Amino acid sequence: MLTIKQYIKQLSNSLVELYAESEATSIAKYYVQEKLDLSSSDLIVDGEEILSSILFDTLEKDVSRLLNGEPVQYVTESAYFYERKYFVNKNTLIPRQETEILVHEIIKAFKNKPNLNILDIGTGSGCIPISLKMAIPKANVYSLDISKNALQIAKKNAKFHNVEIKFKYFDILSNKELPFDLLFDIIISNPPYVRDSEKSLMHKNVTKFEPELALYVSDSDPLLFYREILEKAKKHIAIEGQIWFEINESFGNEVIELCKTIGFKNNTIIKDLNKKDRFVKSYI
Repeated sequence: MLTIKQYIKQLSNSLVELYAESEATSIAKYYVQEKLDLSSSDLIVDGEEILSSILFDTLEKDVSRLLNGEPVQYVTESAYFYERKYFVNKNTLIPRQETEILVHEIIKAFKNKPNLNILDIGTGSGCIPISLKMAIPKANVYSLDISKNALQIAKKNAKFHNVEIKFKYFDILSNKELPFDLLFDIIISNPPYVRDSEKSLMHKNVTKFEPELALYVSDSDPLLFYREILEKAKKHIAIEGQIWFEINESFGNEVIELCKTIGFKNNTIIKDLNKKDRFVKSYI
């Protein structure tokens, strides 16, 4: 029989055919910790314990999914964002570390302002609005998504974190107005921005498993979602309200010009941890 640490090493060795060695080790460790409900300190203390047959079977049950390239977050139905745990599945994007920067910047700018109305467009797992509501508890937070399945997960996450978010189904590309008769102080969106032509550059654990609806946009109109959001948001933005976008690193200047064209005159590009253009802050 294997110890917990030996099992992690064995699984990591199997995953190196799909991932770099360090990533394979990280995935194997994450998988075992989530499956066995172990903290990092538990792993240090109990890592030399022999796996019981029951725990071994628990781990082996879903290993084939990992070896098929399925993201470990979908296999364990868990992901972490802004130091909190979220339920995820194939209907939601896996929260990215870069997006934490967006949330952190908004919290810094608005945490002491009262009576805020916040709208998140394309909510997915709900990690953005839930993080904001927990950091700014007196804010009124609203969320939209075109995927009813994603909204179910977002509602489950809101209940898990004991926060009130007003979720609604909505297609941002429809000719309808935003479904809330409100002026918003903050509108946030991490819309589809990966061009179809960029799929070949991505790992298969993204292209094969994550929801296309939330990821991709046509090369012929890569700013489609930004344009639709800006046009609709213009009628729902409060005085001194702001729009925050996550963007494709290749289109920072183009998003800025689009914002100006639609009437948002004050625009700033914010870079991610790799110094790439990743966010735009905009206000009239």
